[in-house]
Amino acid sequence: MKTRSFIGQPRGRQSGAALLVVLMLLVVITLLGLASMRGAIMQERMATNITARSRAFQVAEAGLRQAEIIARDGTLAFPAAAGCSAGRCAMVLPPAVPAWTADGFWNDGQTGFQEGAAVPVGPISVKPKFVIENFGTTTSGVGGGSECVDMSKPCIGVASQSVYRITAYAAMPNGDGEVIVQSLYRR
Repeated sequence: MKTRSFIGQPRGRQSGAALLVVLMLLVVITLLGLASMRGAIMQERMATNITARSRAFQVAEAGLRQAEIIARDGTLAFPAAAGCSAGRCAMVLPPAVPAWTADGFWNDGQTGFQEGAAVPVGPISVKPKFVIENFGTTTSGVGGGSECVDMSKPCIGVASQSVYRITAYAAMPNGDGEVIVQSLYRR
């Protein structure tokens, strides 16, 4: 039996350098793929959080408007002492802090806030929570401004108006988005 001759070097003398180079390239490409997947997953999470926060902001803004309508049209009774009851908070003088800043104030089961009407956001509905704080009275029309603040009602021509700070809170059910917004309202 005659052995065949190889072109170039015989098989026994090859060192396998091509195999090592290919394996190294495969490891590098795998690491690049994993890094790009991790970046894509992170961007998806950020987009989901931005969407949840945006939806929570829309719900809180709707709660703010609901509370402003209550302040505009309703008769407001505030607690005599410090604190909040059923969404109405007594005036807080510095250095005291408002009751709604306490941990757990906005949790379900508390009685300090008022729940607004449900706001549909995507496939779910979320109820905003809000408080109306008494900020006392102010004289309107000082400095050349109009005496009418609320343009949706006729001007009554009074020299003083009640001032309220309205704080609305909304959180998405899965806990991704949580927002607090405030406005000052005079009537």
